[in-house]
Amino acid sequence: MTLGGNFVRLTVARRALLTNDPARPCIAPDAGPTTMEQTSPEWVVTRAQDVSAETLAGELGVHPLTARILLQRGIGDVDQAARFLNPSLKQMADPFGMKGMEEAVVEVLTAIDRGERIMIHGDYDVDGVCSVALLYQFLRQLGAQVEYTIPQRDQDGYGLNARSVRRFAEAGISLIITTDCGVSNVEEIRLARELGLRVVVVDHHTVPPVLPPANAILNPLQPGCGFAFKQLAAVGVTFCLVVALRSTLRDHGVFRHIPEPDVREYLDLVALGTVADVVPLVDLNRIFVRHGLDVLGGRRRAGISALMERARVDQGPISPQTISFRLAPRLNAAGRMGDASICVELLTTESYARAIALARELESQNKARQGLERELLELAIPEAEREVALGRQMLVVAGRGWHRGVLGIVASRLVERFHRPVAMVGIDEEGVGKGSVRSIDGINVIEVLRFSEDLLETFGGHTAAAGLSLLEKNVEALRERLDEGLCRGLEGRVLPQRRLDIDCEVCLGELDERFGRDLRRLGPFGTGNREPVLLCRQSQASHVRVVGNNHLKAKFRGGGNAIDGIGFSMAEEAALLNVPVAVAFVPRFATFRGRTRLEMHIRGLRRADERCPDRVLTP
Repeated sequence: MTLGGNFVRLTVARRALLTNDPARPCIAPDAGPTTMEQTSPEWVVTRAQDVSAETLAGELGVHPLTARILLQRGIGDVDQAARFLNPSLKQMADPFGMKGMEEAVVEVLTAIDRGERIMIHGDYDVDGVCSVALLYQFLRQLGAQVEYTIPQRDQDGYGLNARSVRRFAEAGISLIITTDCGVSNVEEIRLARELGLRVVVVDHHTVPPVLPPANAILNPLQPGCGFAFKQLAAVGVTFCLVVALRSTLRDHGVFRHIPEPDVREYLDLVALGTVADVVPLVDLNRIFVRHGLDVLGGRRRAGISALMERARVDQGPISPQTISFRLAPRLNAAGRMGDASICVELLTTESYARAIALARELESQNKARQGLERELLELAIPEAEREVALGRQMLVVAGRGWHRGVLGIVASRLVERFHRPVAMVGIDEEGVGKGSVRSIDGINVIEVLRFSEDLLETFGGHTAAAGLSLLEKNVEALRERLDEGLCRGLEGRVLPQRRLDIDCEVCLGELDERFGRDLRRLGPFGTGNREPVLLCRQSQASHVRVVGNNHLKAKFRGGGNAIDGIGFSMAEEAALLNVPVAVAFVPRFATFRGRTRLEMHIRGLRRADERCPDRVLTP
């Protein structure tokens, strides 16, 4: 279930049907527990029908379990499955199919040809700094007079601002290229045009009703854009621009006189930004990330090598989890705590000594960020519990003086804890609140925010994550309105409940080396292409122990095989392992002391003799 656009056009009469007391928060009927109690997710098993896994496995030359996973995900056609298992850059669509690409290429090449100064204006998150680093390095290779700037969260806010535009004009900049921002900066770009600057917007965020008067806009979401894939991160849109620029220069014979850049060398940056921005790893994103992970693993950039050293990333294959849990938090820390421009310097420097110094600075900032996050989470949990006790289906948690750099992280923690959409709002001394919104699967928070737009100064973002600003006096009204809007969008239904989607039932003996090889081809895994969750109905655990911070480790035996398993924050389940269990798990590679092996990452445990109330779905 996804909230559609029609929900923001509900009539007053229809609203009255959903509650007899207009002053009372709209609570969906049978909305379930309103305490912080965590309920176990429902196990949902998907079973494909009408297609033989053995036939598909034979035609593809893959493990039968691999074929079953493909079928569970609706990939039953042999050609489709072959493309999925072998994503190639040759499958990339023509970047000139993106609306505004021809105009953008002309503006950039004209500026280079004239020797004009170009300013790249980015954003302070990983997607933003990777977009800037990619375009900056590429244009430098072409001999462009190019500079970059990254706004500071507290001083400049998100996106282009009038002060920066005036500064660029005074400094003699001719062309501004915004990356990961700009599509909502109508007034700022109008000012830039009035001051004689040209502007190219490279963005991927939700498009407002009125577009800015830029010379060119690259955003697959804009009306009339024929580019088929709409879910690129900003760094993906930037890469498309780079490919289009190189193609044009190649067609004009420019590379007979200067070395031709190898754009594949930039795919490590594309992978970093794409995974960190949590866009779906499907279609073009999956192609970029598959090849970008290989480039990352080569540690060709001094900055990447230094960052991995500080993050204690072992030699060997790099996964999206490496980015999400090791690299992205350190890169994001600079934008949360201060100046993210050091990230661009890290990703573009050729000096390993300088890279080491910058990586150390990011490590220090990340530790400071972790401390702030813990402090704010302790303050936010009681506030969220009070909202839950009132029956709120969407939580608005606000406080004065809260550090804006960690609002999004804490909002995500509250979503995990309470399984509700959350808006975290920090209010400054002038009574202005800035907030970060995070959602759960199936709830489009942009649509919910539109229900309250008269209370907001600004808002924007994606279906699952957004930002907003408002006056302090409107916070309480926002609580009522967002909760009401969410409930009306649900139309009397409950919030989507926690569930564990299981791809296949397996015997542990099936998890052999051949399947291990195929597992890599099923990836990279992330949003839109989640890791396969497998269910072993009968297994006996041994060597059970608690390690680290409340983590459960054991060896699971069954079907003539024994595999190590770990359940993070599952130590309380240790007593269950005295008897045979059904275990739901993700098969994942672990590298220790240079050796890589398959292990089980536990998602759920039950007694083997317990009647499992599974729901069976067909794809």
